[in-house]
Amino acid sequence: MTETQTFLPRHHKEFDLDGIAPWGRRLDEYDAYFALTDLPVGTRLLDIGGGPSSFAAEAPARGFSVTAVDPIYAFDGQAIASQFENTAKAMREGMRAASYRFNWAFYGSEPLVHQRRRAALELFLADFAMHGASRYIAGALPQLPCGDGSFDVALISHLLFLYGDELDGAFHLASMREALRIAGEVRVFPLINLDGRPSSHLPVVMRALEADGHDAELVPVDFEFQIGATKMLRVRRG
Repeated sequence: MTETQTFLPRHHKEFDLDGIAPWGRRLDEYDAYFALTDLPVGTRLLDIGGGPSSFAAEAPARGFSVTAVDPIYAFDGQAIASQFENTAKAMREGMRAASYRFNWAFYGSEPLVHQRRRAALELFLADFAMHGASRYIAGALPQLPCGDGSFDVALISHLLFLYGDELDGAFHLASMREALRIAGEVRVFPLINLDGRPSSHLPVVMRALEADGHDAELVPVDFEFQIGATKMLRVRRG
């Protein structure tokens, strides 16, 4: 494909976000893009960069043990809710402007995406108030306050590779190595950036992790929202 054939002009950005945005998701979304149905009951999961997602609140009903880690957990619920409102405005404007870059089959429409995000926030806030630091740890990649091998699987949703313009290749590799220190397996989704382009960091990170002795593979998932984002990265510690 030549430069003139790419479907999105280089440097064309519909999403005007101030850095990494807190934008929470639900259990069924994690199920779809992380293919969680293959994990047994009792699996110890770490949700890295979970933000105001309700995954840690909902997943225990499925028999998973979930801990979430994110820098926003250093703030109280009111402050997190305020950050969500700022994010929602920018995200909604971006989704409307870039609607041609999304497959709306799973969600239906931009208002329904927003409805889901707000529902996730409400579930998160109630669970955050109830469980606090016992389930939600304040911390940020590439150094997390978690012990070696303390989790079975680490999930990184809508952080690495998506924010490839803000986070360089060295950050991505250090973050993956940190996640593999903590968990025997790491799953990452999506693998394209906010402009809808494949991440330039992905091949480099995969080669480096394989050189470290880990098993890195791209796994198709039954989910597509950003057009072309149909695979997750799964790395198993060597």
